[in-house]
Amino acid sequence: MNEQQPHEMALEKTHPAGAEEWHCPTCGRRFLVQWSPAYNMIVLEPGDQYARHRGSTGGLRIGSPQVTQADEAALMEDPRLAPWLAWLEEIDFDGEA
Repeated sequence: MNEQQPHEMALEKTHPAGAEEWHCPTCGRRFLVQWSPAYNMIVLEPGDQYARHRGSTGGLRIGSPQVTQADEAALMEDPRLAPWLAWLEEIDFDGEA
């Protein structure tokens, strides 16, 4: 797994048509991104293609999701799951009904 620090992208400018130009000062990666009406990204300079890149605007941070192990005992006690757990108990997954 790639354990290096993520590279921080910087918004260089927003073009009149709405496309954003992003740049990574660490590795030189540069791309244009158009969010709407349909997402489109054009890589202008690849930079380090194996590095994780992240960036943000307006307080929103885009980056890698954080995954943690759920506490199975706590999940089983969640009352919202009771109907689903009961339903799963009734299903014959082995076809031996």
